[in-house]
Amino acid sequence: MLRTGRTWVAAWVLALALLAITPRSIVADDLGLEVDPVADVAGAICVSYRVAEPFTPRLEETLQRGMPATVSFEVGLWKRRPLWFDKLVLAIRSDHKIVYDDWRQAFRIRSGSNPPRDRSAPSFDALRDILFTQARLPLATTSSLDPTATYYASVRVTIKPVAPEDLGEIEDWLAGDKDSEQSTGLPDYLLGLAVSLSGLGERTEMEKGPKFVPARLSAAPATSE
Repeated sequence: MLRTGRTWVAAWVLALALLAITPRSIVADDLGLEVDPVADVAGAICVSYRVAEPFTPRLEETLQRGMPATVSFEVGLWKRRPLWFDKLVLAIRSDHKIVYDDWRQAFRIRSGSNPPRDRSAPSFDALRDILFTQARLPLATTSSLDPTATYYASVRVTIKPVAPEDLGEIEDWLAGDKDSEQSTGLPDYLLGLAVSLSGLGERTEMEKGPKFVPARLSAAPATSE
């Protein structure tokens, strides 16, 4: 099993190396990222956002072949400073690894660490609902902000192939709840993976939400979502 796992990792490193020498660019894409106006929810400044088009047809095909990917969100709260750079008040980052598991016929999602949170999605639509729609993410308490200053929230989403150093972790993750007879070695699709990876690069987009003044926000009741 150890040798098989190492073979799987080595093959992935080779495939990603082929990707690295393929002409490609890391550019901003139209992922359909939308950031709503912030809301004061029971004394907390909350932001909602959604990503309407996270996957291209080519990326969907490659993911369904089993290529792991990482989805990252970086959410920032900024204070406007006239005639100077805006001040970053706080930043929140979340990372999510996704991989299609043939054994379960579903996408596996691992979010965060210590401990990680594991979820599954049976389809791309379910994957969009789980990862790419965020409602009322708390950023800060209203009382901690200058009530008359101007602020705004920013959101950056990045979708990229998983880093080579994470491949062993994914192998262990997928193997952890399978029967011992079930092979977790080199996937059948890997022989054609280099071709599938050709031209596939990182997708990223950043958007700013509308400006707001804490003292002018109307408090909304908390929900039991």
